Parts: sequence; C-alpha cells; structure tokens
Amino acid sequence: MTWRTSLGERVLEGVEASLYLTMTQDAIKYLQETVDLEEIEVMTGAVAFDFATFEQKIVLLHTGLTALLKSEIELPTLTNTIEAAAYFPFAFLRVRLEDEILVNREGWFDQEGDDLKYFYRRLVWSAIEQYVLPKWKEANEEYGDDEAVATFSARSDNLDLWHDAIEELVDRIFWDRDWMVSSNDFEDLDNVDDSLSEAVGLNDYFTERLPTVDANEATAAVTEIQNWKL
Repeated sequence: MTWRTSLGERVLEGVEASLYLTMTQDAIKYLQETVDLEEIEVMTGAVAFDFATFEQKIVLLHTGLTALLKSEIELPTLTNTIEAAAYFPFAFLRVRLEDEILVNREGWFDQEGDDLKYFYRRLVWSAIEQYVLPKWKEANEEYGDDEAVATFSARSDNLDLWHDAIEELVDRIFWDRDWMVSSNDFEDLDNVDDSLSEAVGLNDYFTERLPTVDANEATAAVTEIQNWKL
C-alpha cells in the first residue's frame, strides 16, 4: 500500500526518496548523540512525539520511513504521532540549515571550499532544484521579478527562502499540519484523543498513546535504517 500524500497515493522515489532517507539517517545519529540531553532542539509540534523516549521515536521514525519508501508494506493508520515522525526529518533539516547559515554568518568557516560550509544546503539542493525552483521561476516570470528568488542557489544564505523551500518539499507529502495542534491545554489526558479529534473533525487521528518499545527493538530499527540502500 502507498502513502496518501497531497500528490496522490505514492511512495517517494528518485531524488525525493534519496533526500528523505539521508535526512532520516542523519536525524537518527542526532538522536543517538543527544539522548542524554534534557533540552529538545528539534520539535515537530506534536507533544506526544516530541516528548517520547529515544526508543519510541526510533520505532516511529522507522514506521514512517518504511511507509514512505516501501509500497509493499501495509500502511499504518495515520495519527498525529505517525505523521509527526514522518515530518521529523524535515524538522531536523530545518534546524541544521539554520545552524549552518547562522554559523557561516559568524565567519567560523573561512575556507570557501570547506565541505561543512554548505553541507546541508547541498544535501537538499537537488530536490529543491527539481521540485521547487521550477514553480518559483514560473511564478516569478508571471508576477514580477523577485531578485531573491532569481539568484537563489545552493550557496545562498537567505534563511527565509530555505524555510520556504523546505515547506514546499513538506507539502509534497502532507496535506496539512494537523499533528501540530497542541494538546497542552487539555487537563484530562485520558480523554484527549477523542475530544481533540472531535474538535477538529478528525476521528481517531489524535492520540497521546505511544508504542511500547524495548531496547532490542529500537536497536534493530536503527540498524535497518542506517543500512538502508535505495
């Protein structure tokens, strides 16, 4: 079965699949390196996912990855936690792009050819060049000459345009950002699932329930993700 994306039922292919897999693998390394830190740097907006354990996040990321890349698996029931997990690699990329551009503005990387200087911008550029720029250039020709768009490149430090470009890539998969609806204000967490779903007209979508995961299951998921080849 295939994911019901905003572009129809499909799995990711080509440049899009390669980017998503690489982002997920990089995000896994980040989670491993920050597992003991109390501060959460990368947030999806879904409270249940963002404050899940390391092991739970890993298994949910694995579920999202396999659903988006393998047409032969059974599609999981989409919930706020599943969609947040599928979105997490983009949230991670957004934070890393921000860090990369802000650090470069401070002049930490003096050598123009330093691979670190444009690492994440180069990582995402092929997908932007294929899926985003043609739309932007067409709009630019029709509605006026936007110099920022016309000169946008893999070496740009225009953070607003990078944010917009990532959102365009996100929009190729997700219809909306329903998982970002917060349940922080609900006093009775036992009833949050039904009441929040009913409030926004999405039956059984919102849940605070997370998978029960042991260390061995998480380790197996990490190994499969890191060894994944397209």
